[in-house]
This record gives sequence, C-alpha cells and structure tokens, in this order.
Amino acid sequence: MNPSIVINPILASGGDHGYLYGLFFLILALIIGAGARHFLHKVPIPLPFTVVLMLIGLGLGFLFRDAHEGGAHAAGHGAGHDGFLAKLFDALRGSIEWGANLDPHLVLYVFLPILIFEAAYALDVHVFKKSFWNAFYMAGPGIVTATVMTGGCIIAIYSLGWGLTEWNVSTGNLGIYLAMLFGAVASATDPVAVVALLKELGASKKLGTLIEGESLLNDGTAIVAFLLLIGAVTGLGEFTAFGAVEGFFYIGLGGAALGIVIGLLGVAWVKRVFNDPLVETSVMLMTAYLAFYVCEYIFGMSGVLGLVTLGLVWAGIGRTRISPEVQHFMHEFWEFAAFVANVIIFIVVGVVIALKVQPQPIDYLVLGLVYLAIHLVRMVNIVALYPIMRKTGYGLPKKDAVVVWWGALRGAIGLALALVVYGYAPELEFTVKDGGHGYTADSKVFFVEDDGNRKQLEDVTINFAADHGDSHGEAHAESHEDEHGESHAEGAIASLIIDSKSPLALKWQSEYQGKFDKDGKELAIERERLAKGNIEIEGGSGAVIEANLIGISKRIRDQFLFLISGIVLLTLLVNATTIKAIVNKLGLTRIPAVKAKMMTATSASIVKNCENEMDVLKSDSFLGGANWSRVREFLPEPIVITDVEGDPDAIDTVAETRRRILEKESSNYWKQNREGLLGAGGVNQLYNNIKELIDQGGKVPLSDRDYLDNIWQVPKWMESLKGLPIFKQVFMDRLATTYESAKSFVIAQEEVAKLVDSLVANTEEDIGQEAADKKSKQLKGEIMQNRLRGLNFLRDMRENYPELIVGIETKDAARSVLNHERNTIKKLKAAGTIELDEADQMIVDVEGRMKDIMDRPLILRLPEPEEVLREVTWLKGLSEDNITQIIELSDKRTYQPGDMIMEQGDRGDGMILVTQGSVKISIKGTVVDILGRGSVIGEMAVLAGVPRTADIIADTTVTALWMGSTEMNEAMAQSPALAKGLWETAGRRFTENLLKSQEPYLHMSQWEFRRWLSGGEVVTPATGDSLDLYGKVAILLSGSATVPGADEPLNAITRLNAREASFGDGARVWVRSES
Repeated sequence: MNPSIVINPILASGGDHGYLYGLFFLILALIIGAGARHFLHKVPIPLPFTVVLMLIGLGLGFLFRDAHEGGAHAAGHGAGHDGFLAKLFDALRGSIEWGANLDPHLVLYVFLPILIFEAAYALDVHVFKKSFWNAFYMAGPGIVTATVMTGGCIIAIYSLGWGLTEWNVSTGNLGIYLAMLFGAVASATDPVAVVALLKELGASKKLGTLIEGESLLNDGTAIVAFLLLIGAVTGLGEFTAFGAVEGFFYIGLGGAALGIVIGLLGVAWVKRVFNDPLVETSVMLMTAYLAFYVCEYIFGMSGVLGLVTLGLVWAGIGRTRISPEVQHFMHEFWEFAAFVANVIIFIVVGVVIALKVQPQPIDYLVLGLVYLAIHLVRMVNIVALYPIMRKTGYGLPKKDAVVVWWGALRGAIGLALALVVYGYAPELEFTVKDGGHGYTADSKVFFVEDDGNRKQLEDVTINFAADHGDSHGEAHAESHEDEHGESHAEGAIASLIIDSKSPLALKWQSEYQGKFDKDGKELAIERERLAKGNIEIEGGSGAVIEANLIGISKRIRDQFLFLISGIVLLTLLVNATTIKAIVNKLGLTRIPAVKAKMMTATSASIVKNCENEMDVLKSDSFLGGANWSRVREFLPEPIVITDVEGDPDAIDTVAETRRRILEKESSNYWKQNREGLLGAGGVNQLYNNIKELIDQGGKVPLSDRDYLDNIWQVPKWMESLKGLPIFKQVFMDRLATTYESAKSFVIAQEEVAKLVDSLVANTEEDIGQEAADKKSKQLKGEIMQNRLRGLNFLRDMRENYPELIVGIETKDAARSVLNHERNTIKKLKAAGTIELDEADQMIVDVEGRMKDIMDRPLILRLPEPEEVLREVTWLKGLSEDNITQIIELSDKRTYQPGDMIMEQGDRGDGMILVTQGSVKISIKGTVVDILGRGSVIGEMAVLAGVPRTADIIADTTVTALWMGSTEMNEAMAQSPALAKGLWETAGRRFTENLLKSQEPYLHMSQWEFRRWLSGGEVVTPATGDSLDLYGKVAILLSGSATVPGADEPLNAITRLNAREASFGDGARVWVRSES
C-alpha cells in the first residue's frame, strides 16, 4: 500500500486568515459583477445593474445569517473542514462575514475616490461649464434646504409617533442632529443609471450632463454637511451655526482649491511624458487618491469636492496633455475601476443589511414615508429654483425639470456614508488634554462625577508620552526601584486604555452598552454625565483628561442603514425603471424633423451601399454559391422616423447641415491632435470656441468666427516684453500655438468642404435640385471665407516671423513622416511580416525620435532657393547632373505685392517655384487659394501647353524660380525621368481636384488621400493602344480617349469610367488601383 502524501499549504497555514477571506470576497464579487453584467446583456430584464448586485448581496447575506448569529464560524479557519465542499462552504461563509465587517472608512478611502473621479473625468467640460450654475443651485442652496426639509420630515415622523421613536432625543439636541444627518446623506444623488439610459435613448446631452454635474456637486456638499453633523451625533464634536457656515467655506472651497492644485501638478508631470500609458495612468490614479487623502486626512476638507475639481482639470486641460495614443486606454481603465468599485460597494451593502440589520415592521412604513418625503422635498426645491434655472446657461425646460426631479436616484455615495454611520458603535474614549508629569504605571485612576462622587476605574492601562528628542520615537520615562526591586516608569500621560477583556470593560459592556444600543436617550444622558465629570489620577500632577462616550446606538444605526439602503433600492427599482417611460411620454426622445429626414436619407444610402456590395460579392469565386436570399435577411432595414419634433414642412435644412459640419470640424481638431500636428493649447482654443457655435444650432453662418481674432492675436503686453529673456520663450510658445491653431483651422475647412455635397444630397429630395445647389453653394462659400481668412493670417505670420514658421513646419513635417513610419510598422506587424518584439522595439525607437522632435528649438534658418528646388517631388531620383541642369536653367525673380505673375487664359510659357512669400490663386476675380514656399505653379503649361486656368498674383513680396517652357522641354527630352516626375506631379494634382468631393475619397483626410494618390503612375499609351481599366481609377491628362459605347472621343482632362479605353496621339493617363 502506497503511503499517503500530505501537502501542507504553506502560504495558507497558521495565523489569522482574515486576509484570505478578504481575497476570496473580492474574487467572489468580481465573479458576481461580471456574471450579472453578462446576464443582463443576454436577458434584458428591467432592473438596473446595481440593483441586481444589491439583491445578490442580500441573498448571500441571508444564506449565512443563521451561522453569523450563532457564531459558528468563530471557531476558526479549517476546523473540521477537510473536504472540498466543506472548505468551499467555509470560504464562502468567511468571506461573506469579512465583507459584512469591512471597515466603512476603507470603503470611503479606497472606492469613493474612484467613483467620484471617474464621473468627473468623463464629463464634457464645455457642457458642464454652461450647466454649472444650474447644477450649483441644486447642489449648493438646494442641498442645504433639502437637508433641512428632509430632516424636518424625520422629526415630524418621530414626533407624531409614526416610527423612529428611538431618534426622539431632546438631550443635547441629538434628535435634531440625527434627523439633519439623515437628511444630508439621503440628499446625496447618484444618477448613473438614469444618465446611461438618457444616452441610450438619445436624449439631450445637456440634460444628462446637468443631472450628472448636479450629482457630483451635490455629493460634495452633502458630505460637507455630513462632516459638520457627524461630530455632534457621535459625541466627537459640537455643532454651531457659525461653525457650520465657516465649515462649509473651509471644507468645501478649500477642498475644491486643493483638487485644482493637485490636478495642475499632475498635468504638469504628464505633459513631460510621451506615450507611456503606465506612467500616465499611474500619475492620474495617484492624484485621485492623493487629493482625497490630503483633503480629508491632512486638512480636514472635502475630499469629494477635491476629486470633482481634480477630475475637471484632467478632463479639461489635462485631456490634451495626455498622449493621444493613451487617451482611449485611460478612459477604459477608469471605466473598469468604477465598475469594480460599484460591484464591491453594492454587494457589501446587501451583505451588511442581511447579516446585521434587523428591521421591524414599523421600519417599512417609515421607509415608505421617507421615500415620499425625499421626492416631495426635491419637488419643492426645483419649483423654488426654477425661475432662476430656466434662464441660466442652457436653461431648464419644464419637461427636463420633470426628469431632473424623478431621475435623482440614490446610490454608492449614500451607501458609503450610511456604512460609516453604522460603524460608530458606542464606546468609551479618554481624551488627554494635558499629560501632566510625575505619574507612574501604579497611579490610580478615578472618575469624579459633578456631585463629587468618586469612583476608581480599575484595569486601566496608562501609556506615557514619547520623548520627542529621541530619534527612535520610543516612550521615555524616568525609572526607580521600590523595596522589592521592581522598576516603575513615570512621566507625562499619553493615553488611557481599557483592556477589552478587563472586568471594567466587561461590566460596561454588560450593564451599559446593551442599554445604549437599544435606547438613544440613555446614551445621550450617559454622554452628558461623563462630560460633566472629571478624570483624576493619583501620584502626579497637571494631567487634564476627559472621559467621553462616543458612537450611536445600534437600533438607530440599524434604522439609518436600513432606510438609506431602502431608499437606494427603491429609487433604483422604481425611478430608474420608470424613467424611460417618462422620458418617452414627455417627448424628450423625439428627433427634430430636419435631423429625422437626414437620418432617413443616410439610412437609405447605407442600405443601397450594402446591396451594391452584395452584388459585387456574388461574382467572388469563394462566395458566389452562397444563399443570397438568406444573406439578404441580414441587410439593414431603412430607418423611417415618424415621431418627430417640429413641422416637417417648415424645417431649416441649412442649420442642421451647418451643425453637422461643425461637429465634423470639431472632431478633425482632435484627429490632428492625435497625429501630433496640433498642440494642447491650439486644440483647446479651437474646440472650446467651436462648441459655442454648435450650441447655436447652426443658426449663424459658418464664417461667423469673431473668436478667431481673439485666439490668434498676440497680446500687446507679450509683444512689448518679448525682448526680455524671461518672456522670450513665452512669446515664442504663444506664436507657435497661434500658427498651429490657424494651420489646423485651414486644414479642417478643407476637410469639411468635402462633406457639403453629400450632406446636401440627403435633403435634395425634399428641397429640390435647384434649392440643393443653392444651399451647397452657400455653405461652400462660408467655408471658403473661413479658409481664406486662415490662409491670410498664415501669410502674415510667414512674413513677420519667417524663421519661426520654418521651425514649426519642419517639426510638423518630421512628425508626419514619423507617424507614417509608425503606422507602417504596425501594419507590417499585423500582417506578420515582422515579429512582435521586433515591431515593439521599432515603435519605441520611432516614438523616441518623436519626443526628440517635441524638444527641439523652433527657430531655424530660411532655406536657400536652391535647397527648396532640390526638395520638389518631381526631382526625386534624378542624377546630380540633371538636378544641376534644372538649377542652372532656372531664373530667380522677385515680384512685388499685387504683381500679376500669370494671367488666366494666357498660353503658358513657363512655370515657377515659390521660394519665399505668398501668391493668390484667383479664378474670375474670386480668390480660391493662397500658396507659399515650395509651391510649384504652371507645370501643365510646360507639359502640354494648355492655357492658364487661373490668375496668379503676388500677395506679398515673392521670390520665385522661373523655369521657361522651352528650356524645360529640352531638359525633359534629355531626361525621361524628369518628364515622368513632372507628369506624375501634375497627375496627382488634377486627380485630387477631380475626386476629392466624390465617394469614397471625401471621407479620407487630406493626407490619407494624398498618400493614396502617391500610389498612382502616369502611363503613355501608343496611338491606338488600349488599356485594361477594370478595378482602376484613370484620369486622362492629355490627348483623347475612346471608351465603349461613347459616340465621341473624350478629351483631357477627365475621368475614364470604363473597363477599357483606346487612346489617340499624345495621350497620357494617370492610373491607380481602386483599393
């Protein structure tokens, strides 16, 4: 027989196993949270996620309630639990009891910072700023009146004998303070479920932000009120009207200010980090906990308000300081952290209620009354504040006010505070005001009542004060020996402690604590008795020590936790599940008629696109045999919206189109920021101002941009002080931000201009072709005004600060190249061409160079004309002899502002390369573009002898290299590579002009489109030759072409939409595959 093998679990053997139960509780909570969330996605039951968690917590608590009350588990871990099921049952029971006994302050310090910070960080700062005052009215004056009115309702309940008789304590005004404390906790809102539902239903973002913003400020002020009242209730402090006012300012405003300071320090740190998610997330996480710790523990201020302002700092200026590649990860991290915190808090509360709270039948009646009371109180608040709120910020329509009233759920914050209250069990505490001197360990301790009655307190341990001069901080006392040779310490008293197992402690627990737990009046009387007495100690002198009875009776704590938990459960079960019906009934989900029409048109376009894709796939050799009728069942159904807001026949399609264009422009700024082409200052300026335009709903022209003068103008004081060393860098940084802002504004205008035709097409059926063309022309005109405004400003910047602009453009160009390099490496990694570790190392190297670019100085020298010429794309790949030949045949010319360089309609005799200054491109007297250094103009005159298509006018003093047609043609005859380079440059330009407003190219960014164009080439078919153009994009640049089914040949310049084409004499075609 083989000997049995015994494996001792070393890591889990011996000692206190509370930490193992705690670990298992966290594991169990995460399993429950993930399982509940997954279940709710699969089975859509009308219960909020947090309600399900609390119900599960209640179930687990009730499952082990008998064992908890019987103390069966107190025997210790592992006793008699040898089998797997027995050990599992023991672990479950132990972990549930661990959760029930979790220190409520641990909940506050560990989980609350996550919940508050995540909510603040997720806010839209612009919308919050405009909703701030309405949120403040509800969370500032509103929370004070709500606390008082709710407390008044509690007082009325116990005064009328409807319940809560234990709260009716007149001694020391304890009953009033208890009622007000309950009012403060009950007023803390947590509308996570409502806000999530409003987003799901497509209700106004402004309404959701108002509710969430009010909740954040509300929680902060409610906790301030809690901190001011809890001392008076527990006996740890006193409450005065002046102290309350002073406390609101110190605790509230002080906490908010500290949050801002810590946030700015964290943002300054992250600003110096480049694309390191571990460091950036750690800094943000650190600031959240640091702000709460410093506010609450060190300065005694509001940690919640500190977290709110901290989150807003990170969501505002901090958003642009976080590396763009890290932002998505950051939001995912905080969403997960908030998920874990909510899971643990709601399960813990359910367990605590089930195991420890013993409600009586009357408590359920009180719960119903309190539930009605908090809604009545909130209604009174909203009605009283409505005249102000409807005129502030975005205003507050009556329908929105109903949702603000009914959507004020209670949640994690109230539960956490209720757990803190529940943790204040009655206990004796000695406070040493003055330690005196000359006392020994044998000194006797007496309690002297106010009537002179003197009682000795036995089994009291005297701890002596530490000597602050001792570097080790050990207790210091003089010693002497008595006649028996025993040593005794003596000195100043630090504290008095009653051993929990001493006769005095046991007597106090048996005779008094049970009475206090049942009756709040007895506790208040005993607290006053102790406060009137004194502690005297023999053997020394000078000690001043007070005896205090702190805490709250168990019956009151049970009721407090039960009522708060019940309110949370009822608001989640009733309010959260009925808010959807209320929102729909009020019509808050109705879509404006113009938006509905555009959505319908977009939906029809998507359906058509899917059907076209299905027709293409039918010809695929691997998919052609599919059951296409079955596939068709999965195609989207066209959206038909009938319940709309407003008169469909009186809609303003121009306003809605403008609004969508502005939204696209806003997103383009963030895209440029992610690509490293628009800095933090620039994106904040542009984004914040364009949001103001969006708020106006497209009612003003797109060209109404008065704010540009403010953000692009350098302050006069900065201009005058730029010569001082300390202000020189500030001035340079401001100029760099201004230039980046103007450049990104122009790029955004070019991007949104491509959307106009497609957006207008969505309304063409309703307004007619003629009206659609007029609308399109109007919008394009507004965008062109913006573009020219930006180009003119950039021209002035180049003229006034040429070296600085060269530096900025050099950095942007280098960053764009490195962006492309990094994207190429990622594509190669995804394709398996390079291994993962190699790709990661290459990306680290690229990002190191990106960081190096950011740290380089901005000012560079201006390039010489020859250097500019050497970098033009059509000289790429030529020999040095060819390049030298081009340089020698070029003629340097200078033009004054207003000089006509080229005139529309003239037969061209040459081309120019702008090496300094700016030129205007004008067609029939209308300026359509402004070009600067590095621009090549007039190449088609050299290549094909075509007339000039526009006027080219010097906008500033211009230096250019002139290359005559005769000389260039001779050079091209000697160098086919030069001719090919010029034709491909011209081909890309004309293809861009022809295709940029067509599908699918209009959805590409300018640089994505130009990257696609770089993959094309110019071919020169012989006369009569045919080209296979299937699956290709072809642009006829010169000559003529004949396509099947056409009556006449097509002449350049045009797109060839055919499978094949045959060509005439002198034809050149730009060709690229469609993919």
